[in-house]
Amino acid sequence: MSETVETLLKKFKGKRTNLHHYLAGFVDGEGSFSIAVIKHPMLRLGWMINPCFQVYQHEKHREILELCKFVFQTGTIYRKSGTHPVLNFSIDSFRGLTEKVIPFFDTYPLVVKAETYKTFRSIVMAMTRKEHITIDGFKRIVELAYTTNQQGKGRKHTKEYIFSTLPATLSTRDIQESSETIRRTHPTFEKKLGGMI
Repeated sequence: MSETVETLLKKFKGKRTNLHHYLAGFVDGEGSFSIAVIKHPMLRLGWMINPCFQVYQHEKHREILELCKFVFQTGTIYRKSGTHPVLNFSIDSFRGLTEKVIPFFDTYPLVVKAETYKTFRSIVMAMTRKEHITIDGFKRIVELAYTTNQQGKGRKHTKEYIFSTLPATLSTRDIQESSETIRRTHPTFEKKLGGMI
């Protein structure tokens, strides 16, 4: 752990609850809960749902993101694309979301982003039940995802377009074959997504 994070921790005088409340408030202002719907030809439905928790901060204050990583015990810090000196702390592994992010914000509730988090949580939990690999479940999740950013504004694809590309039916065998194909051809893919398939 860096000295800057050590210094920050001392401000909370060893009281982890105070630290966690602070981080929840910080996320309310500088964090996001996003659900990307990405084209993926290797999946039988042709689309991948990728939930991600992120916190942004100017590179001068990297220690805040290091503090996030310390508390969640997972995640990655990287420079955001573009010319602005902004860093991003990100957790997009399914295990990280279900075992770290959701329990944290269930315990330390958000205020400003409470509704967005509620939707995000619903989607992640639906995915733990494998609802995203059925046509009806996938549609329900996309409908929910598109309520989180002004009914889908700013997204690359409309939900109508996404739905128009889905197969008419999907058998259990299709689902199993799709997952197996991905594991065989991309051995790191499932690991990267934390077993979302």
